[in-house]
Amino acid sequence: MRAGAWFALLLAAGSAGAQEAPAVACGRQAAQFAAGSKFSLWVTRRGVLTRDNPLRPLSPEVLEVLQVVIRGKAATAYGPDHDNLRRGPAPASLEAQSGGAPIRWGETADGLPALLRIRADDSTAVLAELRFQACGDAPKVAEPKRPAAKPAASAAGANAEPGAEKPARPKPQAKPQPKPEPTHTPGGFVLPQGAIP
Repeated sequence: MRAGAWFALLLAAGSAGAQEAPAVACGRQAAQFAAGSKFSLWVTRRGVLTRDNPLRPLSPEVLEVLQVVIRGKAATAYGPDHDNLRRGPAPASLEAQSGGAPIRWGETADGLPALLRIRADDSTAVLAELRFQACGDAPKVAEPKRPAAKPAASAAGANAEPGAEKPARPKPQAKPQPKPEPTHTPGGFVLPQGAIP
């Protein structure tokens, strides 16, 4: 078989494979992916995170980031491509872990493949293979619980009468004193004058 015919055969096989799994296009809606009846998630946004590697400054690491909703909580799935995604925290936490590098979000999540693979952190095992199910509205994301403020203490201090007792202020804590620097080396030898310990 000639090289040109072989190349045409490979190209035809590649384009036939690409037609079998069309890209997901949900527009402004979320895309639901599921692994059977065990596990389901909604992809709400798609973006790119570029991290600088100080050991390789000329080639930054570009990661695909998907914002997902799992059991009412926001999370991310990120990786170099859709076959090597890892589980991640909420988008703000992922940005903080990446040294403050912002995620550049796209307008829609269109162009996702019909199959997403979530791998373990060491990339050896596939944790889940998620197949596209449907387009729709993602479930609402639960707001994180915030500690309740103590309004009684602040209101008593602001509306107190002039003769009334004021609430006690917390005492400032003493700063820890630094340990004195040793004048001898650990072996008992005296350092020469002018040496910096």
